Amino acid sequence: MITLSQTRGDTRGYYFKRIDGDGQVITTTPNSLYFTVKSSFFTQQVVFQKKLDDMTVDEDGTYHFVIEPKDTENLDYGSYVWDIQVTQDNVVTTIAKGTLNLTHEATWASNEGE
Repeated sequence: MITLSQTRGDTRGYYFKRIDGDGQVITTTPNSLYFTVKSSFFTQQVVFQKKLDDMTVDEDGTYHFVIEPKDTENLDYGSYVWDIQVTQDNVVTTIAKGTLNLTHEATWASNEGE
């Protein structure tokens, strides 16, 4: 399990690579890829999600996506769960999972411009 931490309402980029069983980077584009955040692994309700279409993939197989202020600014502080799921040729694989800790902020979106 991997722990990610960021201030609620901030912009933050995340980077990862898909690795095969031999430790080699997979550079082929999958059929689908999801970074999904929920309040618990035991609920179907998605808090927010990033899809392959929301990501950039470099030639070396590095994926990057951005959690934007709109994704977290209205969420409660605290711990959420996430995973990255890949589908390739009808094979579904969860390649990483963990927690996302949203920490306190002093400047809320509603305070900006005041």
